[in-house]
Amino acid sequence: MKLKNILHTGLYGLLFLSIGSCRKSSTLDVDMSKYIIDNPAPTELDGWITDNLTNPYNIQLQYRYERDLLGDIGKDVSPVKLDKVKPTADAIINIFLKTYEKAGGVAFIKTYTPKQFVLFGSPAYNTDGSLTLGSADGGRRVILYDLNKLDFNDPAQVSTKMLTIHHEFTHILNQQIAIQPEFQLVTKSDYMTDWTNGNNTLAVAKSLGFVSRYARMNYNEDFAETVANLLIMGELWYDNYAKGAGTDGQTKLKKKEALVVDYFKQHFNINFRDLQNEVGKVLRLTYKDKTKSILYAWQNNLITPQLVVNFNEPVYAQYGQSAKFKQIWENVKAGLKTAGYTPVSFNVVLLSSTVMQMQYTFTNAAGATFVAWYDFNYTINANDAITFTLLANNTTVTQYVVAKMAAPGFAPLNTYFNTNQFKADWMPPGAEGGGNYLKYGGFYVNNEPDNYFYGKL
Repeated sequence: MKLKNILHTGLYGLLFLSIGSCRKSSTLDVDMSKYIIDNPAPTELDGWITDNLTNPYNIQLQYRYERDLLGDIGKDVSPVKLDKVKPTADAIINIFLKTYEKAGGVAFIKTYTPKQFVLFGSPAYNTDGSLTLGSADGGRRVILYDLNKLDFNDPAQVSTKMLTIHHEFTHILNQQIAIQPEFQLVTKSDYMTDWTNGNNTLAVAKSLGFVSRYARMNYNEDFAETVANLLIMGELWYDNYAKGAGTDGQTKLKKKEALVVDYFKQHFNINFRDLQNEVGKVLRLTYKDKTKSILYAWQNNLITPQLVVNFNEPVYAQYGQSAKFKQIWENVKAGLKTAGYTPVSFNVVLLSSTVMQMQYTFTNAAGATFVAWYDFNYTINANDAITFTLLANNTTVTQYVVAKMAAPGFAPLNTYFNTNQFKADWMPPGAEGGGNYLKYGGFYVNNEPDNYFYGKL
């Protein structure tokens, strides 16, 4: 159950590293005297670990070098550098423990989480040329390797390491409750123990319905890889990956996903979508992973580039509205009313990488429906703040002609867009759970989180 060589490049796939002859000349650039100490005195770091990990979760973090804790004591592995210990523990707490705690409850954490994490600085090298980056030992211990080069300011590197943790924890869960027999039947004839074989390219693995090359090793690794990628890479990434797998590959990947969701619900009463949401939210907000943002999803065609805002929908009664934006909408109502019109809804549509279109729907007293289009140029700065600039349009397309006619009524809304700077996000708070994962999004005025609007994607 060792997770070997799980290294993501960008959004897609796994990178196989061949260690070759360079392994023979590598040196251990670590002062072992700082690590091998009999009965060491507790340090400030030890106190922090006790307060933040051991006491609240009953989990030990072993960072001092103990060769007996290696998954394979015959291998040479270096200690973890001290400056990597706290950031690693923080990631374990934030991206693993707290997310499962929110989705599964305190009892789940106390019952199933490993009781010890062991940290090592270098990877463990295998005879087939792969690297072991993590392993689950006895169902109660997770060993993490290759931490010394980990840059916690790089979201991709953090995600790679957390994928290892979620993979190994899935093995622990599977030791408690077995994987459904249906899972191994999905791609039963395509597993191969020699997964590092050069014929097992990522393209081949994908087309056969595997989320990674390593997933082909056996159905246990396949299940763990599917879970870890769904949580760390996210649902939108997984859907896009599956779409690129061909008809047969996509069908198998989505079948495996459905079985994963069912496994967590049936055996642990965990809504897997809620768990995905919690993991994605921490990666996005705490570790600045832009690939989990709604803006990234729009720009990379991972979701439909349209937001539908209709305040008559039940979701607004359930999750509420921004009082500040509601006043803007009331001003639009008042302005249109003087001309005998009533606003119904509006759509925000990204036409391109530079143009957004506002599509306003309204009716007259007789019930006839009209649609007005207003185009805005938009730019995004380095902090992902968005600026909209209203564009003039003199074409004779009906919707633009209607827009000129209705311009006085929609002026408050157009001015709102034209004079503020915005941030896009999955929203409103609370809508992500309960089956609404990735279904709603919106915009809020930069530095004014209470001034927002949202709609269905």
